Amino acid sequence: MEIKHLEFFATVAQYGSINKAAQVLYISQPHLSHIIRDMESDLGFPLFSRTKQGVLLTPEGAAFLEHSKVIIKEMYALKQFARKVQPSEDRLSISMTKFTHTMESFNEVCSRNQQLPSFTYRMNEGTTVDVVNDVAEGIADVGVIHFAGEEAARLPRVLKEKQLSFTHIASLAPHIVISKNHELLRLGKKVNLSNLKPYGFVRVSGQYEDFLYHIAAENHQVDLNNSPRIIYVYGRAALLHLISISNFYTIGIQNFSTQDSMYQCVSIPVENCQERIGFGIITRQGDVLSSSEQEFIKNVTERYHQLQNTP
Repeated sequence: MEIKHLEFFATVAQYGSINKAAQVLYISQPHLSHIIRDMESDLGFPLFSRTKQGVLLTPEGAAFLEHSKVIIKEMYALKQFARKVQPSEDRLSISMTKFTHTMESFNEVCSRNQQLPSFTYRMNEGTTVDVVNDVAEGIADVGVIHFAGEEAARLPRVLKEKQLSFTHIASLAPHIVISKNHELLRLGKKVNLSNLKPYGFVRVSGQYEDFLYHIAAENHQVDLNNSPRIIYVYGRAALLHLISISNFYTIGIQNFSTQDSMYQCVSIPVENCQERIGFGIITRQGDVLSSSEQEFIKNVTERYHQLQNTP
């Protein structure tokens, strides 16, 4: 059971509604419901009783909430302590959603500064809500996130509540990512979601709220989570390697610089898709960033600007 799941549980208890809690937490209602059910299964007792008006804590749930609050408070104190004792040398503390383009900016800054006498560089990966929380709680100084649709509408409120600053850097069209040796390419057939339906879809585990898997394309709404053949993986490298040796596919954006040389995969725009993936940078209001963090922001901004301006 993860600490963040305790926080999710406490938020549901606070609002008495899974739907309201999901909006506050910036995740989807089905994803939050799934987490609560998994917690109840692990614990062996119900945390909530469901009603037409929302949810109510069971007696066991109320007792579990009190223990959860203690753990959440202590974890917050530990995070604040760790932040205060960070070394004073050059630092780079980043949290990002899982796009290799962002990782390439991090890698470039690390490479350029490898001769510095001392530094502490750190990179975390997670969902958009993970990144927002990492920056808000001081685990990271800079966050790079992606969003669209309902997420974009809720984002300003979430960031304001957490006292975070936001800078929009790009809006990019979704792309289908497949092997250069994919069967459709070999047969000279059009690469679109309809023709890819018989093939396996690969996605990242845990990111149930990610709109990339629910897109409006080819004149209708497509929920790729309902694909008849679906594979869940935990990392970008595993996902791309699997695609490179198979006829599976995923959804991403334009090629990153080493995509062809490392994985022999290509990115093809999703047909008849008006959706756009927004990318932005978040920081804590009033924070003074290190020179390396400022260098990273400049690098990642220029990288996504270039992608946005590429036909």
